[in-house]
Amino acid sequence: MLPIDFEKRRLAVARKVDEAGLDAYIGTRMAALHYLGGTFMPWRGAVVVTSRGECRLIYWMGDAERVKVEGPAIKMDLYFLADMFDTLKNVLDELGISGGNIGMDLVHPGNNALLAPGMLTAAEYLQMRETFPRATIKNGVACLDEVMLIKDEAEIERMRAAALAGDYGWRCGYEAVQVGVTENYLAGIMEAAIRRKGSFWSWSGTGGTEVGSGERTAYAYDVTRQATERKICNNEFIILDVHPMIDLYMGDNSIPVFIGKPDDDQKKLIECWERAVDTVFRAIRPGESIAEVAAAGMSIYGSYDLMEYAVPSFGHGLGVCARTEPNITPVSPGEFREGMTIALGAHLYRPGVGGMMLEYPVLIGKDGAEKLGELELKVHFIEG
Repeated sequence: MLPIDFEKRRLAVARKVDEAGLDAYIGTRMAALHYLGGTFMPWRGAVVVTSRGECRLIYWMGDAERVKVEGPAIKMDLYFLADMFDTLKNVLDELGISGGNIGMDLVHPGNNALLAPGMLTAAEYLQMRETFPRATIKNGVACLDEVMLIKDEAEIERMRAAALAGDYGWRCGYEAVQVGVTENYLAGIMEAAIRRKGSFWSWSGTGGTEVGSGERTAYAYDVTRQATERKICNNEFIILDVHPMIDLYMGDNSIPVFIGKPDDDQKKLIECWERAVDTVFRAIRPGESIAEVAAAGMSIYGSYDLMEYAVPSFGHGLGVCARTEPNITPVSPGEFREGMTIALGAHLYRPGVGGMMLEYPVLIGKDGAEKLGELELKVHFIEG
């Protein structure tokens, strides 16, 4: 794969730190560790980027030697158990910014439900205030998120690989669907498949590989379904959702399946959902208002008198994190920009009838939305 210029990334974040009037950004999110540290880091740590361009990593010693070998060169300071902030103090004292303006990973405003892994905890915030009484602590998530928002060629290459791994896993699950097999069985098939294609972590916080069927696809507004021992039945919807990660970049592949023959209510649901997906996909292009595109999709649900069963969201950002901008809702600010990558979404869940979920990796190209994988964004049928 194309190499990633980590030094360029760190300097880009440093410029954002300087523009924000901060002395340093301290990232504790997994996204920060991955984007700037360059290798898989599941344990608690922090990356410090100063407005002058210095970059330091504080990480747990129980995983540090692997990170040193597998990641790009970065100066690393280690902690053992509960002494991460003692180590951080040594670093900030050395850099001369212990009493400065510090941006930290505190919150994505207006997005509490999608809490990014690694945001600063309340206990850590209090410890930060105690350890650095002269510092001014501010929300610094934008210092990283604004740099991560637009993907370069090397990132797109990795995201395409993750999307194709997700396609393969989804297809393997689709081909294994039959009456009588369990959701857990299908999840195992898909998880093994994405591993064969190089995925090393199912990143989803909702249980990794997800499968829902029948009534479990139709909980109102419900985008979460861990696989269970429920057996697949005839004439019902199935949701298959895989979350591969390749070289720290995420796929998010979920396209609905129907086994058997849909009744009239199910046919109406399918037609509405497919029209909403097509409307939003075609409307996405650089310069278009995110809120207006999402509103156009919601209007399709309204035209079928199904608005009450629709989740008012058509996706989220995707890269080394899926808890980041842009969020595609009728109240989201901003415009689509060339180089953004998203998990395009569409959610329609009608209790007693069934439900459908789309999550699919998409690049915002210069002429509009471009799938990063190869699957058709429609309901896929299987004979019952």
